[in-house]
Amino acid sequence: MRRKCGCQHGQGGNIHRCEETGFSTGDFLTAVILKLLSQKPMHGYELYEKLQQVAYYPFKHDPSVIYNILRKLEHHGIIEFKVEEGNGGLRKVYSITDNGIKYLNNLLELINTLKESFEKFLES
Repeated sequence: MRRKCGCQHGQGGNIHRCEETGFSTGDFLTAVILKLLSQKPMHGYELYEKLQQVAYYPFKHDPSVIYNILRKLEHHGIIEFKVEEGNGGLRKVYSITDNGIKYLNNLLELINTLKESFEKFLES
């Protein structure tokens, strides 16, 4: 999300992924967040707690990292939020948009390609 490539398919200010930009643990965290939000809408701290529990994401982060990614994703129209009453006051409940589903699918394709490459590497 932070790098720009030289390809033509990303023009128009839309967030996108392509092989020219590589892949980072931040991209993986973004994919995990979107995958969790595709299962159900969540507020930020609930998302942070779920992230600590999933077996497929071994990295630990400060909640501020999660909230920063949520702000960027919302800015790009990948997720949206509704303000709802919660324990102790109002909170933002995030959900994935149709564009977010497309972006997640793009990330999943890239992760699958990387998985195949890693398997070949480990077998060599």
